[in-house]
Order: sequence, then C-alpha cells, then structure tokens
Amino acid sequence: MPISKDVQGLLARIKGLRRRADIAPQEMDRRLLIGPGWTARFESGEIAPSIDLVLAMLSVLRVPPGPFLGSHPWSEIAQPAREMYAEPQGDDLIIHFHYADHDARYRLRDAGIEEFQAVLQELQRGLARLVHRRDDVGNAIQTDSVARTFLRAVRTWPHANPSDLWWFLVYRGYCDPFNHPASNARRDFGQSWKRTAGWALEEVLVRHYGPYLKSRGVNLFIASGPRKLNLLRQLRVEGRVEADKVDVLLTGAIARKELCFGVVHVKASFAERRTDDQPLSQALIRAGYASPLWTMDCKSTPSAEPLNRGELGAASDANARSAKRKDIEDDGYFSACFSYNANTIPTPPNQPAKARIFVCDFRDPNDSFSGYIVSEWGRAAQGAGRPAAVPPPALHSKPRRA
Repeated sequence: MPISKDVQGLLARIKGLRRRADIAPQEMDRRLLIGPGWTARFESGEIAPSIDLVLAMLSVLRVPPGPFLGSHPWSEIAQPAREMYAEPQGDDLIIHFHYADHDARYRLRDAGIEEFQAVLQELQRGLARLVHRRDDVGNAIQTDSVARTFLRAVRTWPHANPSDLWWFLVYRGYCDPFNHPASNARRDFGQSWKRTAGWALEEVLVRHYGPYLKSRGVNLFIASGPRKLNLLRQLRVEGRVEADKVDVLLTGAIARKELCFGVVHVKASFAERRTDDQPLSQALIRAGYASPLWTMDCKSTPSAEPLNRGELGAASDANARSAKRKDIEDDGYFSACFSYNANTIPTPPNQPAKARIFVCDFRDPNDSFSGYIVSEWGRAAQGAGRPAAVPPPALHSKPRRA
C-alpha cells in the first residue's frame, strides 16, 4: 500500500527529531525492541510503522504525541500493531497476541517486563544474523535463534508451563515481523515457523539433555549425511526405514563401535501422528528399539484468554480418554510419551498401560525422560552381550520439583 504524503511528512519529522537527539537508527531499533533496519525503512517511506510504533518512537524522543501528531491521518498508517507484546500487571506479565479473530492475552505469573525484553532480544539478536547471511545458512540461523530463545525463556521462568512459553511467547514472537530484520518484512512468518519450529525443538531436546546423557554413556543427537544412513542400516526393522522420518537418534558404544538403540520422535503437537511417526515407531518397537514421543503437546482453542490444554485429555475416565491417549497407553504406538505441557495428565501409577505418559519440565535434565533413555540403553547393552555401564535411575511420572 502506498504511503501518503502526509504520513511521509510525519516520518520525515520524526527522522529530524531523531537526528537532533543524536540517536543512530540502529540505537533506535534497539530502544524500540525491533529487529535491525526497521527505523531506516520507516524514515525512507518504504514501510509505514504501526500506530503503536509511532507512539513508541515519540516516547523515545521525549516528544508529546498530541501536539506533534495533530490531525495526521491515522488510518493511513498501514502496518498492524505488534503481533505480540507484554505489559506488567502487579507481579505478573500479560502477554498480548493475535489469535484468529481475537486479541488474546496470556498471564505469565511472577515475571517482569525487563525479563520479557531480554528474552525477546535473544530472538532479535539471533534473527539479526539473517542480514548478512548466505542463502544456505538461513534455516540454520532461524532454527538456532528459536532454540536459544526458548531455552532462555525456560531458564528465566522455570516455574512456567514450558508448552505455554513455546506456544504463547516464542511462536507469537517469531511471527511478529518486527522481531525480524526489516529486509525480511514481507515474508510469511507463519509458513516459516512451520519449518523452523520442528528443527528448533530437536535442537532444544539435544541441547538440554545431550550433555547429561553423555555423562551416562548415551549419545543423543541430530544426525545427517553418511553417519545417519550408516546408523539406520544397523536397525533390524521390518520394511524400509525412511531417513527423513527419523528425528533424533540414540546411540551408545560397545567395544568402540557405535550402536543405535532407538529414535526420539520430536513434535510440538500430535497433528498427523498417525500418518507420519506411528508406522515407523511400531516397527522400531517390534524390533526391540526405544521409540519415545517427545512433545510440547500444544493445543488451544482461539479465544480472548486461551488455555493450552493439550490433546491427551483425561487419564482414567473411559469415556473422556482421547484417541491420542489410547494410541499410547492402549495400543503402544510409541514406547513412551514425554509431554512438556503442565496441563497434560500423566498415566496414573496403578493404571495398566502398554506405554506410559510422563510430564516433564526443563528444571533439571536428570528427570523422567533421561531416566527412561538410560534404562533403555542398559537394556540394549545387555542384549548386545555387555552389562549396562550405569544403573538406570528410577522413572518419575510427575515433574521433578526444585
């Protein structure tokens, strides 16, 4: 949409005020909490800022908005407001974001605005590397930026529901174009997220658990190229194992030879599980390999105050148990399920099940997930004729508390 001369004049006046205040465009971007290059694009008339950003610019410049704006045509300031922002409310933060037709809000308890800004700047710093990227590394930069931001968020707010931080903060922050460099202003970030999120979750899993599991004799990693193909050829599985369906591999060493003993299926939600992961997982389980599902179990209905309830439903009521819960507990489509949504209900200890659902968080990598993986490695090592290197720790059906 072309920018009118009136709006161009307003932006030129703001540019003059910025220069008189001796604030560089890059510093203005930083103070506005937006990605690199946006201030320059606004001032050149290439892109119109949102109304809230105009007010934020004037606030940085210490200019009262009323007298300055006068009768400028607000309706011609074309860009929408920020996709996601936060405001303090007592000891909490209210996260505002667009959700379908709703102006939604999520309460992040015991959180401060400076903490929120630091987490958002983690995302912006990472994505800023796209300005000077080569085309072949763009996906890696986006993946690393999202993984770093999420891990920063769970360290900052260890008491929060990890799935909420992923769904209501990191996802919405990534879809806000102002958190990306201005050179990417016209990209479809919703489509970009679908690709980036899966890779980033795999990185989150490996970065959080990898060092601890390494100390227990287990390698948890994202494999690619010849190494991945060589390891998959070890698997004695009926039918064909398609490499692109394998997310994260589990190996240990016996007589200095790397032994693959399982695959971790990493997903934000349960969408398309029946057609993607379950056939491979069942083949792995029949052959005696570990094949757990690792998920954020994200699921909410658009509303003004959405609840990220997940998709696994009630644990014991036969009429209320979801088909996805039955896939795991009754049919054993995965060897176990680890959810990082605090609203997920774990399998009750006294309930018979082919596979169990556990609920974890990111407080400590020595938890139910790592305990399960070490136990599976012990079983695989014994099957290969070698005693387990370490005794398997007990499994927990509830999150560990600090």
